[in-house]
Order: sequence, then C-alpha cells, then structure tokens
Amino acid sequence: MAVASGAGEAYKIILEQVPDVIFLDVEMPGKTGFDLVYDLHKLNIHLCINFQTAFDKYAIEAIRNAAFDYLLKPVDREELLDALARFRSARHLVRTGEQVDRLLMNPHLPGKIKLKSKKGFILIDPDEIYYCQSDWNYTDLFYGNNQKATLCMTLRKVQELLPEHSFFRINRSTIINLKYLTEVSRQDKVCIMTISGKLVSFPINREHIAELEERIG
Repeated sequence: MAVASGAGEAYKIILEQVPDVIFLDVEMPGKTGFDLVYDLHKLNIHLCINFQTAFDKYAIEAIRNAAFDYLLKPVDREELLDALARFRSARHLVRTGEQVDRLLMNPHLPGKIKLKSKKGFILIDPDEIYYCQSDWNYTDLFYGNNQKATLCMTLRKVQELLPEHSFFRINRSTIINLKYLTEVSRQDKVCIMTISGKLVSFPINREHIAELEERIG
C-alpha cells in the first residue's frame, strides 16, 4: 500500500507499483483526480478507481455516469470496507477503459472543456490557456508551462467553447486570455501579455482596442 499527497506523486507510484485499486480524491494540489485519470488513460493504464469527494454534485454526476465507485468525505470506515468488498467480488467485471472514456466525455466534468486535437482530444481548464492562433483550418493552443497543442478546429469553433468573459479576439487570427493581459498600447497598436514571466505582444487595431477597453470597463 502507498499514499500520495498529490496527482504528480500518485502518478509516479502507480507507474512503479501498478496497484489493483486506488482511492483517488477529486480535488488535490495542482492537478485534479480527473487529470490523473486522463494521464493514465493516455498510457493505456486502467485501474479500478474509487473516487473520494465532498458534496460536489457535478463531480458526483460525472463519476456516477461513468459507473465508477465513489465515497463521500469524510470517509466512513464501514463504507470503505464495503467498497473494498465490492471490488473483490466484481473485479472480473471491471472495464475501466470504457469507464474512463465515459468519464472524460461527460459534459459535467468540472472546470474542463474538450478540444479536438490531431491525436484525439484534450481536456483543459480554460484558465490554463494563454492564447490561441489560427492556422487555416487548425488552431494552435498555447497553455500551461509553455506547452502547445494543434487543434483540428477553426479559431471560431474554439472561441465558441471558451468562456466569453475571459477571452477576447484581438485580431483575425488570435484570441487571448484576458487573465494574462498586461498592457495595451494605442500608439503601437499592440496587446502585451505576461506569460511565464516573459512579455509577449500581439497586433491589435484601434477598433478592437476600443472594444476591449469597453469590455474590461
């Protein structure tokens, strides 16, 4: 048996020990339990998973719809033993690959949007996105720690999925996350963003500057 303090540590332990069953918290420092499931799924690692969560109706609905087992926090000892008994009696029936697919496709997955990529799709918290740039029928997504993903989607389709209050299309080919906007120069007609401690600038015309200024009040 092993205990991890977060998704990153749990990921390493699972790769090393490949346990039969894991009890996974939904909310953890950094990545969520759903993020960890997705990372394992990419490596084709399928385990029996029992989620633990507080009274989050959206998380519980996603878990239920995917037929995963779950425990409400604070966890009761008898309920924990019952969960282990269910696993032992039905482990031969577990189809975790199918369960993961249902979980990741669930529209109630908290805080995530699904975007089509060249390899399949990615699930991402919009707050992690810095900006998006179109490349004909594809869109380059820049996010996280200087990561980039090429989406099989037009910029317009991507924009439809992004929270309107957080993102703004500054020109025909670029959408930015206003969370990272630092400065707008009318004189130079540029938007300046702070990304991973570095300043990045994008062109913007006067009409969009006026619209942006109205948007942010």
